Amino acid sequence: MVQNINPSRLKYRVSLGKAGFVETPQGTNRPDFEEIRSLWCGIYTMSMTQQITLLGSPNSFDLVLIIRHQSDGLKDVKYARFKDQLYQLAGSSPDFDDSPRSFDLITLKKVDKIGIS
Repeated sequence: MVQNINPSRLKYRVSLGKAGFVETPQGTNRPDFEEIRSLWCGIYTMSMTQQITLLGSPNSFDLVLIIRHQSDGLKDVKYARFKDQLYQLAGSSPDFDDSPRSFDLITLKKVDKIGIS
């Protein structure tokens, strides 16, 4: 999907995870972010043509990140924490060419709290 990306652009960390449970001091469980893995990432900026194309899309998103290609995919990943902000995974565009220069795009939408789905 994404070719010719300079690996030096991957200068941020993103934590990918799912909804888990944390026990409160009262002894009840509340949903919270449970990290599955942490990856190096970069912020992907779309071209003007891509932005105009998405204007008609009913899906909205807040951020697109580039990550190294994940050969096992992003199974079980529903949420991401980036720069101390929680996001829901709105979509991913994996690169089907499994080469060392392959990158995936993940699309994130800002959320306030985790819901169990």
